[in-house]
Amino acid sequence: MKNILILTDFSNNSWNSITYALSIFENQSCNFYLLNGLNNYEKNKIDVKNIDNQQHAFDALLEKLNKEPLKGSHTFIPIKENTDIIEAARIQIKEKNINLLVIGTNGMSSNGRKNNISPIAEDIITKLKCSILVVPFEARFDGIHKIAFPTDYTDFNEAKLLQNITPLLSIHKSATNFVYMAKKSNKLNKEQRWNKETLQDYFVNQPHSFHAEINENFELSIENFIDKNSINLIVMAAKNLNLFEQILFRPQSKDISYYFKTPFLVLHKFKN
Repeated sequence: MKNILILTDFSNNSWNSITYALSIFENQSCNFYLLNGLNNYEKNKIDVKNIDNQQHAFDALLEKLNKEPLKGSHTFIPIKENTDIIEAARIQIKEKNINLLVIGTNGMSSNGRKNNISPIAEDIITKLKCSILVVPFEARFDGIHKIAFPTDYTDFNEAKLLQNITPLLSIHKSATNFVYMAKKSNKLNKEQRWNKETLQDYFVNQPHSFHAEINENFELSIENFIDKNSINLIVMAAKNLNLFEQILFRPQSKDISYYFKTPFLVLHKFKN
């Protein structure tokens, strides 16, 4: 049985991430741990009223979930913490043997810029050693038919990492699109060619294809690819910080829209 940890602040964004996760695992039995804690901006605000409100919010959330058609054979376990959300999540990942962490985001940082992921989401992605599904507030589940995997073919562990999610891909009959991201040329060196061939070998029995997007602005490359190919999910290796920096954390273009509608699955070691 899978153990899924969902961070919730009881907002509409959070509810959207919960229903998205329920849709992905609709036909599997899962334990969904619902964690509410503090972020770095809420420390020193704990009082009895806040704790009471937390309990009432969980009661309402569980009542709503029990009426949800997607509930299926899932089990929901609320976890109330009055400590920093990062540390609370880290403890739960270890204690509950978590397979996947899910967070919702409104696609906007605390300074109001619409093309920056929020600081708390960035902290979760970079500081927690667990595969993480980031669900933007406009994302609606419509299957996972097409996946984009941005890569520069420099990490030989990518094939093995992706192999760990092939059961999920098979359930949803997903096709994986490997997207080579480069600024000036699509010419690969020997190491890159070897890593690409390794991906080909690992996915020989899975629907897949290889593409290249050459653009100085990586965020525009992935935006164009998503639009042209009707991508449902972006999957990235957690170690590829170079691409994360430009695609997710600090892109330069102001007119990109994938922040608001396309979920990201960030892979550490994904447990089956």
